[in-house]
Amino acid sequence: MKRKHGSLSFHLTQILTGHGCFANFLRRIGKRADDSCDFCGERDSAIHTLRECPAWDWQRIVLKRVLGLNRDFAPIDIIDTIVGNWEHWYAFSAFTEEVMREKEEEERRRERTRAATSPSSEEEESG
Repeated sequence: MKRKHGSLSFHLTQILTGHGCFANFLRRIGKRADDSCDFCGERDSAIHTLRECPAWDWQRIVLKRVLGLNRDFAPIDIIDTIVGNWEHWYAFSAFTEEVMREKEEEERRRERTRAATSPSSEEEESG
């Protein structure tokens, strides 16, 4: 596959591999107790984030319009369109950066809340 534009960012790599701030991945590596999406409650994964989560509906509508994707697109459809077109690469990259940053911020909020309410943090404060 040859392309003359774009580079794989941290967030692009996460969403393309499924190894990132996705509840199913975090559960698999022992960092979460469940795999429910923080934004809608459904099972969270890279595919869920790309295609299904209502939290990203408006961003997804714009992305699909720019990339010319149909309703039931697959990740390979994205790859096929972004490698050959700078505008498509940029649109997918912008979508990914926005969504993944928000997912990471929500995960940090969850971690802070969990740390603030865990028995070990109360013991440390009183000890």
